[in-house]
Amino acid sequence: MADAKVSSKPVHDLVLNSRERLSINGIKEIISFDESNVNIKTLLGELSIEGSNIHINILNIDKGELELQGKITGLNYNDRYDSDRSSLLSKIFK
Repeated sequence: MADAKVSSKPVHDLVLNSRERLSINGIKEIISFDESNVNIKTLLGELSIEGSNIHINILNIDKGELELQGKITGLNYNDRYDSDRSSLLSKIFK
């Protein structure tokens, strides 16, 4: 019987409904927040969310969950992954 493979990849998902409600899991912290821009640190890097009239419906840092509502106009990831996950060699050879 084959053993089930366990994924070592962190779970980080985004669900955007009608560009008005954004659900995110795999968040670590909110870096900054106002009604037009939200910057968060996720398990897979920093994420910038742009829009207007953005407000937080759900925030649970312990579970890594965030739900935003408003007009979402942009999502942008920083190319850098979380430094906690980087190996020593990848830091040296950047």
